[in-house]
Amino acid sequence: MAASVSATGRAPGGWAAGVLAALFLVIAALVLGAIYFAFPAAHHYDALLFIGIVALFFALGSYLAEAASRSPSIQRALAWGFFGLGFADLLGTLAVSHLYGVLSVVDAMLGLAVVLAALFISVGLMMWRARAVARTAAREAPRQAWRQEPTPSALSYSTANSPSVPVVTPPPPAASPPPRNP
Repeated sequence: MAASVSATGRAPGGWAAGVLAALFLVIAALVLGAIYFAFPAAHHYDALLFIGIVALFFALGSYLAEAASRSPSIQRALAWGFFGLGFADLLGTLAVSHLYGVLSVVDAMLGLAVVLAALFISVGLMMWRARAVARTAAREAPRQAWRQEPTPSALSYSTANSPSVPVVTPPPPAASPPPRNP
């Protein structure tokens, strides 16, 4: 069923979703900031890696929250934002780690390869899901058109397909004149 939409074009309770999203963003900022400041200054590299991983979990939580909403645009935006934040943080932290002597160049390259592989796999899965959603929408269009058609009455259907209705077949075409009677 389609969600009802008010005259303003927004689903009812849309302001509540915005308030919940803002609350979630404030809580996420507090959690990520607490992670950063909980680590001592010598271990901020580890804190940044942990923040990237937690941001990816926030993205997964926001993505799963889309299923609980009639209009999941806010959850989808949060999922994309945390997805970008997580991977940008992980890639940036790993890319500059060898400059600060935290990891060797080989270890940094190996970490980048693992994070890039995870990024490509997740983007591939997102593209696969987007195609599946598009196919479902394409299949749903004729169904919706069929649902909009008026329902035929039982009487007209049974009358048209009754076995007692004689089948009229046209006479065969005359190929030659009929034979004469002698």
